[in-house]
Amino acid sequence: MDFTTRLERLIGPLPGPKEARAISILALIAGAILCALSLYYGFHGETFMGRPLGGDFVQFYAAGKILNTRSAADIYNIDTIVWIEHQSLPSMQDTQMLLFGNAPYIALLFRPLARLPYAWAYCVWLAISLAIYAAGLAILFRRQTGYLLALSSPMFLLETWIGGQISVIAFLAITLFVDNFRRRHFFLAGLALSIAAYKPSLIAIPALMLIIGACWRAVAGIAAGSMIAAGLSIATAGIAGCRRWLDTLRLFGLLATGTEASIRRVKYVDFNSFFSMLIGANTLARVCAFAITALMLVWLAHEWWKSRRGNQEILIAATLAIMLAANFYVPVYDTIVLAAAAAITAQYLGGRTFQLWVLLLYLVPSLTQSFAEFARVQLMTPLVAGFGMWILYSARSHRLKPVPPAIRPDFEHPARSLQ
Repeated sequence: MDFTTRLERLIGPLPGPKEARAISILALIAGAILCALSLYYGFHGETFMGRPLGGDFVQFYAAGKILNTRSAADIYNIDTIVWIEHQSLPSMQDTQMLLFGNAPYIALLFRPLARLPYAWAYCVWLAISLAIYAAGLAILFRRQTGYLLALSSPMFLLETWIGGQISVIAFLAITLFVDNFRRRHFFLAGLALSIAAYKPSLIAIPALMLIIGACWRAVAGIAAGSMIAAGLSIATAGIAGCRRWLDTLRLFGLLATGTEASIRRVKYVDFNSFFSMLIGANTLARVCAFAITALMLVWLAHEWWKSRRGNQEILIAATLAIMLAANFYVPVYDTIVLAAAAAITAQYLGGRTFQLWVLLLYLVPSLTQSFAEFARVQLMTPLVAGFGMWILYSARSHRLKPVPPAIRPDFEHPARSLQ
């Protein structure tokens, strides 16, 4: 008797498609109400639940405004961008500051929005980010259940959508990467993945695994796309601005791996933040994070090396999950890429164990930050790492049938492709 069977005997059957759809619809209604309340208080110049309107969106709005009115390199000038943030959003706390840490060309996307008043610009971004995410999900999921679960995920509704984040751009890049890889359009897959090069930590591990797996056409696509991104960055901010961006990345790296309490660790899921919360931001925490990260990446790399002449799509799912934990800087809103990992896994490893993983990945994000505040344990870290390792173990223990390249996964009736 496996673990899932014993668990079902204890708590009852796992939720089916009907229950999943009902829960998703209720979550979407709740998210819409919260968004409406946030807008109501924001348009009146007040905070909602202690948060100013738009959350982190103000940094992207300020970057676009700098491009419209000042030297482009100033988007990485702390004094300048913080001053514009507070001018644009007076309800921000005086001590709050948000640094723009993305590639310069991302600021170009917000130049049109920065010509609008801040509150209206945020409303437009809500519509744009929802459309981008919904389009990505339409590529991944053929059936309604998986689509609704991913759309109603708290990490999307609360952290990404209402929080004004741009991780939907990386999500779309990864979605296009997965879709083209499945169709064996490898160069286009790499080109799509390079869209996320504005945040190097999101593509570094997948790119490394593609190299180890000898996916040279995909690697060529990443290289070509990264060169285009570099050219856009230089055209946007010049050499000086790009140097400032690299300096900003180093600053973020120091904040993420340093011993000072400079960032809210409860909002990060990487092993470094996990151990820093658990045992303190000290040398022992860094050693533990490095050791477990190295072990997981070695195992992942070994599987990619063995897959050079086999089916590598399931390894992409494992890579997307593991990279969230085995990284040096991963905020909670970046975990929306798990939808792509779940979509791939549903096609290869369907069954009750997979349903249990989906249930945990859907429910735990609602509890993880409050639990981390109280118990100093980030539940999402072992969850995403465990999901990735389960995929690796299952793929290694069974012979998986290759999937027709044009077929998208069916979440309601996942393919039982184990021989």
